[in-house]
Amino acid sequence: MAQEPLLHILLVDDEDSFRMSIEMGLRMTTNFVVESCDSGESAVELLARKSFDVILLDNRMGEMSGMDVLEWMHKQKLSTPVILVTAASSESTAVEALQLGVYDYIRKDHIDVERLSLAVRSVHERYLYRKQIIENDAKERLLLEKQHELDSLHTFHDTVNTVGQLVEKSLAELSAQLKRREEEFHRNPSAFDEKLSKEMFEELRQGIEVVSSGVSSMRNLSTMITRKLDEIHIASPSNSFRVRDSSSPTRSTFDDFNPSPAMVGSEEQPCRTIQ
Repeated sequence: MAQEPLLHILLVDDEDSFRMSIEMGLRMTTNFVVESCDSGESAVELLARKSFDVILLDNRMGEMSGMDVLEWMHKQKLSTPVILVTAASSESTAVEALQLGVYDYIRKDHIDVERLSLAVRSVHERYLYRKQIIENDAKERLLLEKQHELDSLHTFHDTVNTVGQLVEKSLAELSAQLKRREEEFHRNPSAFDEKLSKEMFEELRQGIEVVSSGVSSMRNLSTMITRKLDEIHIASPSNSFRVRDSSSPTRSTFDDFNPSPAMVGSEEQPCRTIQ
């Protein structure tokens, strides 16, 4: 059978004979490393500098009682499990301490080293179990948050692709319209007012430039989202998985689309940035 790990115990009691006998008894079991102090103030000082596995805490002490120590631990967010050691007449205080998060309490007139050793082990195991539950809950919340982020990215990715397809279609129609107008103008220039024609073609070219710029921006955005999706890892209790197989990189809807200069007129025009 594997040897149980040594537990680091803090024993706090202002009664010298009781504290020394309990400390000696626990050390003789060879299962515990014990540090002791005789006041709540000393306990707070030790807890501020060191960590312990379990605290054995007397309630009735000098100026700073065991309940005061518990209140300080609560403010400091120390979750070290505590066994409250009480006198025979202070069980009501022990019940109140249990409601404040104390793991167990033992009456001084019922205490012995064997029973105390079992109580310390039991309290520590319960603490570890509770800590594991809290950690699992935190992981589950993180998993849900990542899943929500992933779902949002998928939705945004699909939306960008859909809009991009519409923009691409509009660009093709606009280019075709420009080509028809130019052919009509070359066949019968006299039917067009020169100034009006120039303004019309300029507007068409500007429209194409804006749409082309929009397609380029959405293509870049789609690529960025695709990379983000590939990078996201969702950690589950059983395994971790990637959103996609890295051996099959995602292709953006816009990867094969690249407007040619012919689509925006006879000469390549610089694209305008969409504000």
